[in-house]
Amino acid sequence: MLNNPEFQRQLWLNWRPSLALWTLLLCSLILALPLVLSDAHERLASLGLTAVFGLWASTTGYASVLAARSLSEEVRQHTWDWQRLSALTPWQMAWGKLLGATVPAWLYAALFGVTSVVAASVWELLWGAHRAWHLLMLAVLWGLATQAWAMNAVLVRWHAGPWQQRSLWLLALIGLPLVLGLVRALPSPEHHPWWGWNLGNWGLAYVLGLAACGLGLLALWRQLCERLDVPTLPWAWPVGLVVAGVASAGVWHTQAAALWPHLAGWALVATAFIGLQHMAGHARAWHQVQWGLQQRRWRNAWQALPLWPISWLLALLASAIAWSQSSTTTVGWWLLLACAQLLREGLILTGFALQAQRWKSPVAVFTVTWLVINLVLPLLALGTAGNAAAAALQPLAVLVSDVAPPGTLPRPWAWVALGAQLALACLWVGWAARSSQNGRGLSQHMTPQKTIAP
Repeated sequence: MLNNPEFQRQLWLNWRPSLALWTLLLCSLILALPLVLSDAHERLASLGLTAVFGLWASTTGYASVLAARSLSEEVRQHTWDWQRLSALTPWQMAWGKLLGATVPAWLYAALFGVTSVVAASVWELLWGAHRAWHLLMLAVLWGLATQAWAMNAVLVRWHAGPWQQRSLWLLALIGLPLVLGLVRALPSPEHHPWWGWNLGNWGLAYVLGLAACGLGLLALWRQLCERLDVPTLPWAWPVGLVVAGVASAGVWHTQAAALWPHLAGWALVATAFIGLQHMAGHARAWHQVQWGLQQRRWRNAWQALPLWPISWLLALLASAIAWSQSSTTTVGWWLLLACAQLLREGLILTGFALQAQRWKSPVAVFTVTWLVINLVLPLLALGTAGNAAAAALQPLAVLVSDVAPPGTLPRPWAWVALGAQLALACLWVGWAARSSQNGRGLSQHMTPQKTIAP
């Protein structure tokens, strides 16, 4: 780490000799408050609780702000282009900023952590030293996780429009099961199982912390690869989804059969999120895929492939496995239908992404189109031609039930209607791709060329 150029740069920017003295002084003032304001028999307990609170606030709050600010300042000071031209790898950039930019916060965490362990060792009756050590290690683990996700949030907002900024709420929603599992585990005195293993409260907190930290670092590495123009195969996204699904599903379920529906639902949400999040870059990505296939550069085609088809394939595989199991057949059937529906929406979204130059806001146009196809047209068909016409436009209304309702399409015809819609969506994508390619060629042909006078 000491040989990391980014770590050395962050130390040069953030470290001052007076920083240690200022940190020691401020920590002493904070820790003096419970000693002065508490009764004599409660001073050690209040001191330990204050130290623990300061430890967690330093690692999760203050350090996350510093880590995120280290990236935002690169854009504000116009130094990111120099980073892209340097020989730094994404891992060097990530660890250099995680450990170098957060030096002030780690100084506070070290002083608060030592105080909490010392106070717990003295006050052995109720506040055992083993709890203090667990809280110290968990603060470091969850602190690194929150710092990594804070940096991810900054990278997501780079060059992003209003929709991409609002999609940060969906990014928080994806990590909600891990946080809910931690909240569910810690207050209870029972030993909650994780996939049937009684890990205890501390063990479950470590498992979820490792999952959150690993996913945050993996996402950070992937995004830094994109920002530093380092080509890489899209393996991190499905691996992250599998790890997140296994870690979160183990909190709520004890049987392995429940993993596949949970993983499929997780992958479907991720497909919708990543498709909307990176809609602006789909046209460029699909053109690069097409160029790689034409030139028979298969690795370049894989590297340029958008992430939503990969997560959709993962959802389809997990849904098929869930459908094949006797205990989750019904849920697997619903998930397969959801995969078919999401594939149709993904194809429509890809078509609008390829035609992005024609629209001021492709996401808004896609949203209006989605509402018309899924809500307005079926309701108009229902009021004018009856249930059969409405089911032809929205065949999932028939397929989700065991028996087709009276007056609607039979189930085989509902499958034909869904297949026809998927075929029309594929034709729409093909037309959009050809139109986009012809538009690019025409614009390049009409661009005036510079001539050199003899």
